[in-house]
Amino acid sequence: MSNSKKTTIPLVDNYTIRAVKEQDLPFILDIFNECILDHSTLLYYETVNLDYIQKWYQACRSSGYAAIAIVDKTTDHPIAYAYLSPTHPFPAFSLSTMLAIYISSGHRRRGLGRVLVSELLKIATQQKFKNVVVYISTANTASIKLFESFQFKYVGKMDYWAYNFGNFIDGLTYQYIIPETQVSGQERPTFEPFSWES
Repeated sequence: MSNSKKTTIPLVDNYTIRAVKEQDLPFILDIFNECILDHSTLLYYETVNLDYIQKWYQACRSSGYAAIAIVDKTTDHPIAYAYLSPTHPFPAFSLSTMLAIYISSGHRRRGLGRVLVSELLKIATQQKFKNVVVYISTANTASIKLFESFQFKYVGKMDYWAYNFGNFIDGLTYQYIIPETQVSGQERPTFEPFSWES
């Protein structure tokens, strides 16, 4: 898996990026639940258990969607992760994918989000997706700036998108079109499965 040459991370020599492994799942659980509890990126009412994360991991592997992690070289433990997933469960939407990133609170504002987005856009191109979508709450200005910096295009606002702990939340949709992906004469085009061993 290639590393981006355009990213700038303090102490970059201490980090590496790779596909998520089963051994990472307890640490991914901690990151995911942290994002639930601090309401930074997830609108869940309750934290999840390891079984939930294991099912997510198996779904990624069996369906061919990418999941990557930034890990500390000294511990090999994830400090951030990101993945692609379906936008809809129907074959007509198979060339569209949704991107999500989660970063441990102790490692935010260090450029890790840029690394993950950059790497997943490369992977999405290799997998021959055409459209990458993100959904962001209007309050998450950091994510809005991040995706706009990668030329994601704002395509719409959803009023009353979610209701979480007594408040309605509006949502924004952004998309990135991959020009390299061309489909010609295929009745039911599909994406290339992620190489989990790379």
